[in-house]
Amino acid sequence: MSDPARAPFEALLAAPRHQPVALLHSGGRGPCWLCTDSVERLTLPAGAWHGAFAMLGAFLQRHQHRRSVGWLGYELGRDVEPWPQQLPDDFQVPVLHVAAYDTVREFAPAVPAGAPAVPPAGELRAHLGQRDYERRVAAVVEHIRKGDIFQANLTQPFTADWNGDPRALFWRLCEQSPAPFAAYVEDAEGTAVLSSSPEEFLWQQGEVVRTRPIKGTRPRGSDTAGDDRLLHELVHSEKDRAELAMIVDLLRNDLGKVARIGSVQVGPFPEHGTFAQVHHLFATVQALLRPDVGAIELLRATFPGGSITGCPKLRCLEILESLEVTARGIYTGAIGWFGPGPALHLNIAIRTLVHRGGRLRGNAGGGVTALSDPHAEWRETLAKMAGLERALQTTVRMPADASVDQGPGPRR
Repeated sequence: MSDPARAPFEALLAAPRHQPVALLHSGGRGPCWLCTDSVERLTLPAGAWHGAFAMLGAFLQRHQHRRSVGWLGYELGRDVEPWPQQLPDDFQVPVLHVAAYDTVREFAPAVPAGAPAVPPAGELRAHLGQRDYERRVAAVVEHIRKGDIFQANLTQPFTADWNGDPRALFWRLCEQSPAPFAAYVEDAEGTAVLSSSPEEFLWQQGEVVRTRPIKGTRPRGSDTAGDDRLLHELVHSEKDRAELAMIVDLLRNDLGKVARIGSVQVGPFPEHGTFAQVHHLFATVQALLRPDVGAIELLRATFPGGSITGCPKLRCLEILESLEVTARGIYTGAIGWFGPGPALHLNIAIRTLVHRGGRLRGNAGGGVTALSDPHAEWRETLAKMAGLERALQTTVRMPADASVDQGPGPRR
């Protein structure tokens, strides 16, 4: 009898190469699915966002009786709100990929274990130094003080050279950093996406829809007392609770565009979750969709997710375009499945690696508010990279001319 902790990953390794494949893993919190034998795929190159949601809608309609799996890149949001494009794209991958599958194998819940050895990455290079990132945080705070925005989610990229098997690396990533919305997707055209996301973007079953934004982070402590202290600090943090409350309001408004009047509800506030490297605050927003609303209308009302943009959303998108250093690509878009029928489940594509052409790209960021400390925000991005560092068996390297804080902090 096969080991349930290993079975889905062994099946992924054995799946045919050079054709689309997807593994959706819950980190032991529910069943997982391996999708093979694709019958059709829709893949749009970087920059080809115009009309993308209409194409996706037609694709999903053709395959409404199948499970379709893939990713929606962050810049796909320009098909909803075409904010100005200023940033270069130094890691071009498809802005959209989804494949419809004939075969979906379900595996029992199990915490990932038994990952095979994979070659370590030589280094994981930060594109910004400490001072540079902190200056950009300070610029967001200044926008907030001027009244332009209430908060924004500033991010930065990290890049590594790596030539191993990304399927085996996903197994190791899930073992080192298990997450409830993990996903592995290959498009059969050279791109593999490895996500260990803790954040649920959208869940729909029939008329019921839910989103669970994350806002607020602390690293795990080195012992039980320290871990408890950090969690207590997070749960009672005025800055983090305010950050979450603002995003909850934004998402209530987003869902309100497509929900039945009076049906949008917020669960207990705040909720918290503990993961391998970090603690998070989150909240649950649920609604009932109007009868005329399908997956595409829901996505157009909510994409990209408010937790990784800020509020008000469009002005944040414009400001982030002026302060970040490269296009986000798949990062902070969404990964997951559609169908059969009126159902979907998508994560927010954070704690995610993208492999293409012998390189890996990862990113990290955080919500900036009027109460943000630039140095603490920089340290938070490193805490969020810890699981990716463990999977790659390396640590983040700062640019040679950057100021680097050598003191104690959340990196492991």
